Amino acid sequence: MSIRAWLTAVVVAVSLLVGAPTSTATADDAGSLSVRIDGLSPSRLSADATIQMSGIVRNTGSTPWTSVQAYLVIPRSPFESREQIETAIEDGRSYTGERVVEAGTFAEVGDLAPGAWKRFEIKVPVSRLGLAGPGGVYPVGVQILATDAAGQRSNDAVSRATTFLPWVPDPAQPVPAGLVWPFTPTWRPAETDLEQIAISAESGQLRHYLDAARATPREGRTIVLDPSLLDELNRVTRPQNLPEGVDIPESRGAAVKAWISDLRELALDSTTWIVGYARPDELALSRYPENAETLWKRVDEATSQSLVDYALTGSRASWPTISGTTLEMLEDIRSRGDGPVLVSRESVPDWEPRLGSVVKLETLNGPLPLLVNGTLPDIPGAETPVTLRQRVLAHAALGTLSRESDAASRADALTIVDPSWNPGAGGGAVIGQAVTQRGSGGLTRPVTATDLLRTAPTSYSGRVPEEVDTTSLSASVLDRLATLSDIADRYDEVTVPAQRSDQARDIASLMSVRWRSEPALLDRAVRGETSKLTSALDAITIDSPSTITLSSSRGGFPLTISNGTKQPVLVGLDLSADNPALDLDDVEPVEIDAGERHTFTVEVDLEDQTSSTVTARLSTDSGATFGTPADFNIRSSNVGLIVWAAMAAAGLLVVATWARRFLGRRRRRSEAADTPATPEDDDE
Repeated sequence: MSIRAWLTAVVVAVSLLVGAPTSTATADDAGSLSVRIDGLSPSRLSADATIQMSGIVRNTGSTPWTSVQAYLVIPRSPFESREQIETAIEDGRSYTGERVVEAGTFAEVGDLAPGAWKRFEIKVPVSRLGLAGPGGVYPVGVQILATDAAGQRSNDAVSRATTFLPWVPDPAQPVPAGLVWPFTPTWRPAETDLEQIAISAESGQLRHYLDAARATPREGRTIVLDPSLLDELNRVTRPQNLPEGVDIPESRGAAVKAWISDLRELALDSTTWIVGYARPDELALSRYPENAETLWKRVDEATSQSLVDYALTGSRASWPTISGTTLEMLEDIRSRGDGPVLVSRESVPDWEPRLGSVVKLETLNGPLPLLVNGTLPDIPGAETPVTLRQRVLAHAALGTLSRESDAASRADALTIVDPSWNPGAGGGAVIGQAVTQRGSGGLTRPVTATDLLRTAPTSYSGRVPEEVDTTSLSASVLDRLATLSDIADRYDEVTVPAQRSDQARDIASLMSVRWRSEPALLDRAVRGETSKLTSALDAITIDSPSTITLSSSRGGFPLTISNGTKQPVLVGLDLSADNPALDLDDVEPVEIDAGERHTFTVEVDLEDQTSSTVTARLSTDSGATFGTPADFNIRSSNVGLIVWAAMAAAGLLVVATWARRFLGRRRRRSEAADTPATPEDDDE
């Protein structure tokens, strides 16, 4: 850090401590005020300018406030780098600067009853502020002083809001600037309120956010789209699919359809990056890779099918959570492709603004482009179109200083917008001023994230976390999701027509990072989906007797398949015998209507076998088996004949034996009778 920059930081730090105490004297929730800045001119400081700031003070508590006043706050010296701003933010709860208290420089707001609000406007000529002059960015804001319900009035601010005012000489070259607009569901999956979503798309946050993105100049606009958002909105437009008790008026449903159409047109007319369906928990899939291949196929299938349904195209990208990126995960992402990855400053702690918002990380599988979200830490006050505009211009001003002092600097002002932010009606025109040369007074020129990717990004050689403490989906949940995926495969093959696209989206939705905070509800949802599909497959059964007797060694016997589901199925039979010498032909799948039965005739040749146990399993067209198998015994009825033949043969053998003995005795007697007597016989 240069001596001048060091002195500037010291002066700013001192002014912060003097102008803004470390303790903010606000009452509890029963009595509180909020303030927001919705007007500021000029957008860039000059010596002869007059700062005009306006906004709204609201009593958000349940007790009144009186004698409310709004004061402009600004330091005497500017920040010259982003590091100085970040350090000031980290060192104290407020870093706005010195409160301007001279008569005529603050606004008398008056009294505010609970729930009431009033506008304020402050005008202060720059010549009265004693500023150090050009050369950086001045944080500028408003502080609210007021008397509470007990009559106490503190010199500490009750509420504050902050933004930035750059003061730099006209740059020789405008700084690349652009806005990245992510579109993804931001509500908790277990608390999806279709009625509120419909209202949001008709006239609330979703409509305002989309309109602001559309108002951003095309050449300075990048869309990051999670296609699951379109599906979730599409549910609202189908009355037959709405849950019981949910009633969406036809006019509101039409407004949602218009929103979907507008987003589709915006994506087709913009530089668009497509992220995995429902933003899968990439950290979990990296931590527990046993089922990663199976589950990534589901995500890819869901993403591709959704893009086909809405006729959308775009470059594939990855979008991990802010604190959920590890080096191993980035290696895994690169192994699946070379699309860009959106990462936070926390994930690349050695990143510097001079490297530019887009850098490349060398991995074992090749270079991986990273889009770094270099947004400043949270500052006091709600984000408004004015404060977002000033934030982009402040980044550009700091980028100008970086480029002027470092010929190798690639600093830019690419800014990622919070997808849950509500810019209000008509805010897009204000925001768009920050990314055009005319609107920024020559400070910026429009650029997209893809434009920066094409400029040979600088390599990032710094650290990437090996491990993070971030909670992800568990290994057991991924196991159950993989099991569900297998069951869904069987169901998809069996049902006519197949439900593959819907099943892929259902499974991918259950892998979303939005489930991290609700593991019990996720487990219930996974078990519920598994039970539903298992029950459907169990409704397809094999009917067979326990014993089948053939009239001979060869013959046919019937087997019946019952379809107890509510739609046609395509099912066959896989047959196997416990005797390997017995060869049975499988039964080719046939289509069976819902609630119907189909009987097959199975041919078998027992040859010299007397009986065999046969197992029949339900099978799909690809040969995969499922369901409860049926075991039965097959035997031939000619077993009795063989037994009788054997008995007859044995009887004949006995008869023959006795006959031989009888005939042998008779022959010996006959021979004795035919022999002549001797003299000795006569003497006797």
